[in-house]
Amino acid sequence: MSTSATIEKKTKKSTKKATTQEAKVEQTPEPVQAQTVNEENSNGETSEINSSFYTLMDKVVASFNELNEISKKLDVIDEKQIKNFITEKKKMDKAINSFETTYLETLASAFKNAKKSSKQKKVKSESSGGSTTEPAVKKPLECESCLHEFMGKSDTSELISRNQAYTAVTDFVKSEKKNNPDKISSNLESDKEFKVYGKLKTFLDAVSKIIGKNMDMLKAEIKTYEASKPQDGTKQMRELTNLRDESERLSKLKTIPEVMGYTNVMSYTNLCFTADYLNKVKAKPVKSKK
Repeated sequence: MSTSATIEKKTKKSTKKATTQEAKVEQTPEPVQAQTVNEENSNGETSEINSSFYTLMDKVVASFNELNEISKKLDVIDEKQIKNFITEKKKMDKAINSFETTYLETLASAFKNAKKSSKQKKVKSESSGGSTTEPAVKKPLECESCLHEFMGKSDTSELISRNQAYTAVTDFVKSEKKNNPDKISSNLESDKEFKVYGKLKTFLDAVSKIIGKNMDMLKAEIKTYEASKPQDGTKQMRELTNLRDESERLSKLKTIPEVMGYTNVMSYTNLCFTADYLNKVKAKPVKSKK
């Protein structure tokens, strides 16, 4: 075999190996996923390093493409140049192998950390009840128009939560304590109490009318249950007990007090939510009495 043929064979073999190494770099597991993992679990400095890494990767790929084209035109004419070519090629192979090892180890570590973080979040979610839904008091519901009027809302179809209703009353009280402290708090023994007047009185008077309607419904329902003479311990008796308890509770709320405490506010605001009222009353756990 001639020297020229040998050189040509070595050149093709080296070129083929270089192309294979290039393919390995291009087929490395998706860097975008690694970048996402790193960005989610790192600070600004790490994100900057990631950006620099992928910018440099683009340059390396471009350099390989250029190197591939140049390698096709190599003119190795003597033994010295052949040795130089082989020496440089070994350096390149070593650098590529080192990069692949380090990069894959980084990916494996990032994946492990991401998996660990995901597991911790799952455990935390399960320990808190496994539910991400909002509490019932924050759930928007249909309500009576008097609540919309008190909150200054023109759209009476807007849904409002029980928490928003309570907050609307306490916000009114806070505003009055700031602007009219003598009017709302004068001669009161506790700072947890306030006088009922103005638009709050108008609102509570409307709630009193709702109470009256609810009491009429309860009275009719109680009469029906009593007519069936339910036995102690039965579902019907438990429901009848709930109806009686609710009627007694409402009779105490019917007359709006001149002075009210914060602990009484929700007793009134909750009565603005009347959807399926009777069934909800019947479904309540029966309170034990001494």
